[in-house]
Amino acid sequence: MAEKSKMELIKEFIEKCPLLKGGKVNVDYIKEKVYSYSIDETPSVTVLQKFADGGSRRQIVFDFSIQAPFNVLETILNSKFCDDFMDWIESQNDKEILPEIEGIESISCNRGTILQTTETTAIYVIPMQVIYIKEV
Repeated sequence: MAEKSKMELIKEFIEKCPLLKGGKVNVDYIKEKVYSYSIDETPSVTVLQKFADGGSRRQIVFDFSIQAPFNVLETILNSKFCDDFMDWIESQNDKEILPEIEGIESISCNRGTILQTTETTAIYVIPMQVIYIKEV
């Protein structure tokens, strides 16, 4: 069996979050239905630090996107979801419950924001980062 990609391992980790309705996370694709989720890699510098032995500290930067209902009441609930998701990621990181990426040091996220809206839905984006060590 082929080795899983780092994005697939991150996807599997996020799918364990009890806050997700339905639990399925796509990669680079969000469905148009509410409570759809996706992780989408963001172009960024990969190598943060090179080591004398040839290894390096690296990062994967990505967005966790949520298609959610959009109206006055739902906006408040969606904001709470973003806060609760950020707390869950921080808690998992503190407990060292991390994606199964070799050499992983941490996973973190920032506050979610609205990317776009329609009359009935909004896509929220939560910027995230995984830091790991790549050995030679």
